[in-house]
Amino acid sequence: MSILGAVVRVRPADVAATVAELAACPGTDVALDPGDGRLVLVIEDAERDGQLHAAAATLASIALLPQVLNTSLVYEYSGPDAPAPAGVHDYRAWRGSLHDLRDQFRSAPVPPHS
Repeated sequence: MSILGAVVRVRPADVAATVAELAACPGTDVALDPGDGRLVLVIEDAERDGQLHAAAATLASIALLPQVLNTSLVYEYSGPDAPAPAGVHDYRAWRGSLHDLRDQFRSAPVPPHS
């Protein structure tokens, strides 16, 4: 399981629409919304409709929203039940585009539950 804490920055005029859009993101909770364009999110791995949505992919998708000005990852937890994605053996493998990360995790099979 992965849990992320992130700060998302949008224009104050876009806060309400963004919060509504974030409510549809799997595993995403708006923990703090002071109304000034800063949003504090807690994102965790989530399964929806039999599909695993990795927290990292969800954050990448949020960063690609047109009204999002900036995202900052401020906390990350990956427990022993969150193995590295298949094929990632090089510590530099995370370097790529947000599109690649989002697409990689969208196509990942759902692991069996024990």
